[in-house]
Amino acid sequence: MKLTDLLKEIEDEQGGEQKSIRTQYDLAIQPESIKDALQALTNIDNYGIYAQNMRKPEMIKKVFGPSIPAQKTNAAKKDWDERSEAEKDIKIADIKNRVPEEWSIAVEKNTSKYEDWKNDGNEGDFEDWLKSLDGKLLPIEFYGRYGKNYFPIKTPDTLKKYSGIMEPETHYYVKDNLVVFPQESSPFNSKPYLKKVLKTIMDNAGLEYKFADVEREGAEDDTPVVSTRPEKPTVPPLSTTVNTADQADKLRKMFQKRLGDVPGAKYEVESTGTGAERKYKLVVTGISADQRAKLQPLAFDFKQNLKESFDFERRQMLVRAGIIK
Repeated sequence: MKLTDLLKEIEDEQGGEQKSIRTQYDLAIQPESIKDALQALTNIDNYGIYAQNMRKPEMIKKVFGPSIPAQKTNAAKKDWDERSEAEKDIKIADIKNRVPEEWSIAVEKNTSKYEDWKNDGNEGDFEDWLKSLDGKLLPIEFYGRYGKNYFPIKTPDTLKKYSGIMEPETHYYVKDNLVVFPQESSPFNSKPYLKKVLKTIMDNAGLEYKFADVEREGAEDDTPVVSTRPEKPTVPPLSTTVNTADQADKLRKMFQKRLGDVPGAKYEVESTGTGAERKYKLVVTGISADQRAKLQPLAFDFKQNLKESFDFERRQMLVRAGIIK
């Protein structure tokens, strides 16, 4: 039987305990043109916000901080405030993967502050709490002493890593009609993060492609065996636009009551327009297709009730004004 079909059971020689080894998969893309995909990966312009041009001294300072250690913490605070939401996600992912032990300490020492933030009516995980803070209010454990967590150490290897350009045969290789990105050597961890980067690169290059998961097995001749499995279908966000923030909050509570406690579910309110044209959109992510299907009728009924209420109030106003009977 193939390793791709079953969990392989091995017996521990010491105690006879059984352990399960699951097949490991790397991310790959299946482009219409391998040549065009490889060319896209070498163009720094395709990397968007995930690229750093290390040929510029100011970019080196931005990535690695000032050369004087005592200046790094203040520089980190300023850098944080200048980042967009997506760029803050990148920095958090970088710290988590580069200094995981320090990240764990930061989480442990600031969990109570995060819980206070949630108790104040905010929603989100620990990283959402961090992104809600200005640079001067971020916990010192996030930065590290003299910004050692925030800024990586400048070495030839890190200069290459933070250039934003993935290197062939190091960060990816070609196998048949696939470009495979081994996770163990990827400068972009985790796999969902790498997927965002690849999507940005390929979309900016205007290429057609599909994602695939690729298995790498250890063979006797050390040749990687590549087999693909279908990518799990993604569930699109459920968004509902209403007139006021109170209506959005009321709908959010109705959604949460309908679904109960769903790990990973996020309920975010976005405002659009200004003045009398301002609207509020409730966006729900991190739910399954079945859960999304449960919420759709609720959203429809909610908006229908709002419309009927608006129509009734408008008619009453016209009656009072003598315009209609």
